[in-house]
Amino acid sequence: MNSRLSAALFTASASLALPLLSALPAAAVTVTIGVNSYDVTVFTGSYNSNTSLFQSLSPGQMPWWGDTTGDTASAFATQVFNQLGSGPTSGYGPVFAYDIDAGGVVGITQSLTHLPSQNVETIGLNDSVAYAIATPLGPPPNQVPAPLPVFGAMAAFGCSRKLRKRICGRKP
Repeated sequence: MNSRLSAALFTASASLALPLLSALPAAAVTVTIGVNSYDVTVFTGSYNSNTSLFQSLSPGQMPWWGDTTGDTASAFATQVFNQLGSGPTSGYGPVFAYDIDAGGVVGITQSLTHLPSQNVETIGLNDSVAYAIATPLGPPPNQVPAPLPVFGAMAAFGCSRKLRKRICGRKP
């Protein structure tokens, strides 16, 4: 095949494929809330078909579930912003579901274009929509008690003084 024709076909296919690839959401978004980090992704389904996911404790995958103010869901949604693609409402991302009431599942959706803009939405229990879920990345790092490094430094200084005295005392 002619090299010019091959180059033209490659250029044409790349120019068609790149805009499509950029519209796809990322596989996971890393979010840090407090000292804990999470991989946030999306699943599409209904509450009634996936009740085990709608929990803050294991096996749940919504650490923001049960926060009736929606503050934790809002914090997650803000950090994710537009990185997970569209949700049930045009121009908004997936639902960060945090409570259930008589009308259905209550959640926050984040605007894909305006960071401070979020909607509170109520989704029917059997409605299949894009929900955000999170997987913890591991336990938070262990904190060292504040006085422990000071005690270690004092012990090291004391040992160095004793060693110095012993070395100085052996001089002929």
